[in-house]
Amino acid sequence: MRQSIKFWPGVSFVFWLNLLIAGSGDVPSDALLNLASPRFCEREIAQTELLEWARTQAGPAMNELLSYSQNADDPEVRERCLSVLRILVIEEYLKEGEGYIGIGLADEIAVIPGEATPRELIRVLQVQPNSPAERAGIRPNDLIVRINREMWHETLFRENVRMMRPNTGVDLKLLRDGEILDLKVTLARRPLSADTLFFNAPTDNSGALERAAEEAYFRRWLSQRKTQQ
Repeated sequence: MRQSIKFWPGVSFVFWLNLLIAGSGDVPSDALLNLASPRFCEREIAQTELLEWARTQAGPAMNELLSYSQNADDPEVRERCLSVLRILVIEEYLKEGEGYIGIGLADEIAVIPGEATPRELIRVLQVQPNSPAERAGIRPNDLIVRINREMWHETLFRENVRMMRPNTGVDLKLLRDGEILDLKVTLARRPLSADTLFFNAPTDNSGALERAAEEAYFRRWLSQRKTQQ
């Protein structure tokens, strides 16, 4: 079935031609075309569709979006392509670095139900808001019995979590109110302010620090791509 194309007034013929050519490949031509729609809601929907497509093939999509963000005639199309590109690059950034779970810990000796001899466990002292631990359902005063079938000393627990990559799934066995629980936790990227997030340390600037780090990474990524062209 032949596809109908809307041509928005005020946008150059060269721009439309380039988008139609792009539509012959994998790039969703409707989304690209609608980025220049005179209707705000259509531009928003088009940007969302473009992001959904780009996430399925981030590498090639980044190249396409970089090109449109630099060469499209319409400034809003350039800006929206740049916004989608920024999201993709930052999502890649968040997959790098050290693993992070978001809990304050301390060593403790306790008896596990069904065992006669006390053993070394890890007491959860605090759970950071919006952390992987909170999302997984870990609570203060939980006792960590195992991580990925291994017993861990508090220091080794921290070190091994940091050695894992963000988005890594770990299996925790917890003791809570005398019952054993199994929880799955997906690690995040360790934030810059991770060492100051607990015990009432100042946290006002933590979000700003992370956003600044993400933006700096994106700017470096853009600069490197421009030098390679």
